[in-house]
Amino acid sequence: MSEQREVDMGDLSSTEDYLIHYQLRHDPFMARAPGFRFFTPKRKPVLAQLHHMAHFSEQLQVVVGPPGAGKTLLRQAMVASCNKDKVQCVVTSGREQADVGALTRLLCQALNVADTRALLERAEQLHATGMQLYLVVDDAHCLEPEAIQLLADLSQADSRAAPRVFLFAEESIGEALEAVDMPAARVWLQLLELAPFNLEETRDYLAQRLEAAGQGIELLDDAQVGRIHQDSGGWPGAINRVARQVMMEEIEEPVRPVRQRQAVALPMRSLVALVLVGIGVTIAWMMGGDEPEPTRTVISLPDQVASVDVTGDATDGPMLQMPSETSGTLERIAEEPDAEPLVATEVARERRAPAADGDNGQLPEPVAMPEPVRIEAPPVVAAPEPIVADTPAPSAVPQPPTAAPQAAPATPSTASARPAASGANAAYRQADWYRQRAASEYALQLLGTRSRQAALDFINAQSGVADLGYFETQHEGQPWFVVTQGRYAGRAQAQQGAGQLPESLRKLQPWPRSMGSIQQSLR
Repeated sequence: MSEQREVDMGDLSSTEDYLIHYQLRHDPFMARAPGFRFFTPKRKPVLAQLHHMAHFSEQLQVVVGPPGAGKTLLRQAMVASCNKDKVQCVVTSGREQADVGALTRLLCQALNVADTRALLERAEQLHATGMQLYLVVDDAHCLEPEAIQLLADLSQADSRAAPRVFLFAEESIGEALEAVDMPAARVWLQLLELAPFNLEETRDYLAQRLEAAGQGIELLDDAQVGRIHQDSGGWPGAINRVARQVMMEEIEEPVRPVRQRQAVALPMRSLVALVLVGIGVTIAWMMGGDEPEPTRTVISLPDQVASVDVTGDATDGPMLQMPSETSGTLERIAEEPDAEPLVATEVARERRAPAADGDNGQLPEPVAMPEPVRIEAPPVVAAPEPIVADTPAPSAVPQPPTAAPQAAPATPSTASARPAASGANAAYRQADWYRQRAASEYALQLLGTRSRQAALDFINAQSGVADLGYFETQHEGQPWFVVTQGRYAGRAQAQQGAGQLPESLRKLQPWPRSMGSIQQSLR
């Protein structure tokens, strides 16, 4: 019982992921989808023929087709399209009243009569008032032979007012119909066989189902539609099953690993215990007698960073080495973990001091620094002037080389300006841009969320991706924010564009969406 409950909960979770991923109002391929419209190609001619034969013929009408052929929907459409002022319908199912006794009791109870003889009299009374009696049986292949014989006899009563009988059944009803006892000269049976949809009719059927759920056929490409048609054989019930399976496969891979990790996740009490143990170990380590090791500060440098050297006696004071590679990093090793780097104003102040003295270019005293490990200095290279931009040095006095190592701490301010250069995504597309696009164009949908800020944070995080935008719509009656990328002339170009996105975005399974569907969903 618990295993069955886990399976049901898994199905509900999969359905929720499926609806959210495609932004569907409901499952478009459920048996009785809300807002479903009767699909007229290949079925409307059969419906019209049933009404015609009921009006001009006294034959028993039998509609046959395999499971999932749409017989029940056709039966519902026929009953719904009858003129209630001229037709009285009695509808039942062969699965519920299979034997002749149960079927007779149901028919008599529906017409408030005692037996089948009184039933025929009731049919004549209705005919006299301008009404016709219809007896409609779904799943008629489940009826016993005696029950089918009863219905055939009622339909062939010697009266124009005889009830019109309609059976909707699978092909297995053929044997029971052959066993019916009827005069050889009488034409008492009209057999109608349902046909499957062709490829274009399958596409139209899928489009109708998806539109009723708030989307369109653009969710499925030509290859997927072809696969659905081939695997289903063109029968509506199988089309619903295969189409849902195909669309679920698109989101199955990114969803399953999460569920597996959740299945083996530790209980909450175990997690709390592990956290407490970790905190205790950390406190014990911090209270120990060992001195903490020096920390290492790693700062990214901009391009074109040159190495500088301190002239004079290398053993007189601390030395600082800068890397010679332009794409390397600056490493400052200090004994005190909380040591702060020199700021640019302090470096400028040290550089202005020798310029103010005019004593024969003598070098000032080295700036005091924490005792680091002594390192060999690289060859002398002229320090770039743009490192200190706030106070230029006088041209008459040569720049003291001792100030060059102190310019290195100004690098963090330069590095901190780099993220600002990548803020190109601030110019993202918004709702007005989508309204101005042609409905035939496409965009790639990357993300859907209920938080506007989450959508904006996602856009700002994609520094290397162009043509990003977002718009607001509604999902399940609440605001829904959708992030898209690009503007493509057609679906094929959008699919090619999806393959050129960064790997982090390709893992999100972006899918092409037409501008027409986006414009319809805009708030």
